[in-house]
Amino acid sequence: QTAMQQLTHLLSEDLRKEIYALWEEYENQSTAEAKFVKQLDQCEMILQAFEYEELEKTPGRLQDFFDSTAGKFVHPEILQLVSLIYLERKKRIAATSHPHS
Repeated sequence: QTAMQQLTHLLSEDLRKEIYALWEEYENQSTAEAKFVKQLDQCEMILQAFEYEELEKTPGRLQDFFDSTAGKFVHPEILQLVSLIYLERKKRIAATSHPHS
């Protein structure tokens, strides 16, 4: 809450209230839109973890990030994207486990 106040203190009161209301909606997961955005946020987190594993050439090292989102995706398009990330990651992990395959 304090961070949100600091981020919005230069805005007009109306805009500050609107942004704060949207932030509360997101935090409370009180609308379908807020739930969708939360899933996008979590999807982006595992995508970043996947990219870091790729950059560092350490497939599977950031499993905790993937575990923390298990079962949290329900939106069809996000599920599809997450499935693709998992598929690519599984291939990378398998290639590391069996480098001559």
